[in-house]
Amino acid sequence: MIGGVSIPTSARLMNAAEWAIVDRVFKAANLPYKIRIWITNGSGLGGAPFTIPTSLVTTVFGAVGTWFSPVAIGGNYLTSVVNLGYLMNVGTGAYPDMTVSPAYQSLLVHETTHVWQGRNSIFALTYVISSVVSQCAGIRGTSGLSGRSAAYAYAPGLAWGSYNAEQQACIVEDWFAAGEPTGGPLYSRYIVGHIRLGRT
Repeated sequence: MIGGVSIPTSARLMNAAEWAIVDRVFKAANLPYKIRIWITNGSGLGGAPFTIPTSLVTTVFGAVGTWFSPVAIGGNYLTSVVNLGYLMNVGTGAYPDMTVSPAYQSLLVHETTHVWQGRNSIFALTYVISSVVSQCAGIRGTSGLSGRSAAYAYAPGLAWGSYNAEQQACIVEDWFAAGEPTGGPLYSRYIVGHIRLGRT
């Protein structure tokens, strides 16, 4: 483990209860097929959960493994455009079953929002770039807030597209954690107007 990064050692598909939650929130038609979403016990810097398209894994490790062969790189960039699936790296605690606590359920919804973003964007990597840029800006303090968590803070009421990838995921997570209300600004503007329509 380097800097809290934990390489995945196990991976699985969502169980029936997890899929029921994300189907209720996002509607399955707006997500990739269930067999294209894998949950792992890996984690990112500081043990943070993160979700990436599997094409990003192919691009990075494929290019390194072939010593930057032009043919291999071209093929890997092609799979970045035509994404094969998603890896939700949630850490060892949440990995066995993400329905056992409200916190893990909220994490499931947050990370599935990133899957939704990739599925409904022209390029699956778009949300990854948005997330990295906004988190780096938070670390540098360019957003007026300090720390990596600055990337997650949002003010409700703005256009959906004005939020970065992490802010959008927090909006959906906060709505879910509030009990999935069928009224209010988060539901009417963002859940109904974007999430349920698959409109980024």
